[in-house]
Amino acid sequence: MIWYLGGTIPLALAGIIVYIYFLRQGQFDDPEDVKYQMFRDEEQE
Repeated sequence: MIWYLGGTIPLALAGIIVYIYFLRQGQFDDPEDVKYQMFRDEEQE
């Protein structure tokens, strides 16, 4: 049982750290923007 906790807690902390990193990078700012990115790429060409 202790082995499960010893493995789960570091993995959970790593997941939280990765989530906070990408949150600060702006990954989750505008989820609707991905749909319109294709149109902007065609206008630039």
